[in-house]
Amino acid sequence: MMKRGRLWAILVIVALVLVPVFATTAMAKKHEIAVVVKIAGIPWFNRMAEGVKQAGKELGVKAYLIGPSTADPAPQVQMVENLITRGVDAICVVPNDAKALAPAFKRARKKGIVVLTHESPFETKSADWDIEMIDNVTYGRLAINEIVRNIVNQGEKFTVKKPCGFVMLVGSLTVPLHNFWADVALKYAKEYFPFLKELTSRLPTAESVTDSRKAVLDLITTYGNKLGAIIGWGSLGPIGAAQAVTEKGLQNKIIVVGSAIPSTTIPYFKTGAIDSAQLWDPKEAGYAMVYIANMILNHKKIAAGEKIPHLGPMHVKGKIIYFNQIKIMRSAKDAEALGF
Repeated sequence: MMKRGRLWAILVIVALVLVPVFATTAMAKKHEIAVVVKIAGIPWFNRMAEGVKQAGKELGVKAYLIGPSTADPAPQVQMVENLITRGVDAICVVPNDAKALAPAFKRARKKGIVVLTHESPFETKSADWDIEMIDNVTYGRLAINEIVRNIVNQGEKFTVKKPCGFVMLVGSLTVPLHNFWADVALKYAKEYFPFLKELTSRLPTAESVTDSRKAVLDLITTYGNKLGAIIGWGSLGPIGAAQAVTEKGLQNKIIVVGSAIPSTTIPYFKTGAIDSAQLWDPKEAGYAMVYIANMILNHKKIAAGEKIPHLGPMHVKGKIIYFNQIKIMRSAKDAEALGF
């Protein structure tokens, strides 16, 4: 009986020790972080999904990427509303229309859900933070610097009286980032490189290879030898421009630079139709959003200089967190090395 009594006593003590452990484990809940993109299934956001998955695995959180089948504001807003109803811990959004999402963002934050955006530095009022992989002013100036670098390398001589004419292609005249970069580039060129002259107002073709090709063919016809450079701010602008330049055999006469997905530029780098391309890696953007959302959920302070794995130190300006992660490509080898 004594032995049995001791056994029961030991079992009771063990139970008292283990119950809090089991209770804590049972109560522990993985943070759920949803990333909602403009449109699902396209290469850019498939690449972003890789970063989301990587961060989720490294941090031990439930992180995933979703998006509508069309790049329209309404279905994206509905996706965010559904996530609010489900009570996820954080919602990260690459907005189709930040203003349309504002009411949903306010409801989410009122419920204690962390709200982050990406590629939306001009509409930060309704979100907790906006995450950018680049300094947008530096990005806008870079294309001008690349034109100048190529002019120098080619040994060309331009002056104020005999300038190098350039034209810029944007996705549309209402895409905030494209037009911000174009504004920065134009101001920078006027201030520091007076031998560069914008020949005509920016054209809204850079989200279409076909439209960009046609626009550049028309520009070549209109301006002839005055056209020395083209900047494509949408990722398909430089590709369409390169096709037009190739058709006219002007690879060594017209400089083509701008934003482009690395894998799409490789054949044009090989022929010299594209001279430089720039971008950021959407995989890194996906990783950054999940990582920073998890920091906030764990009550960690957002501070300039804080180092994020794979990305380096963060910079903070107002409600914008940004990194210096511009990818610059000047050859097919550079583009291939980026791997997307």
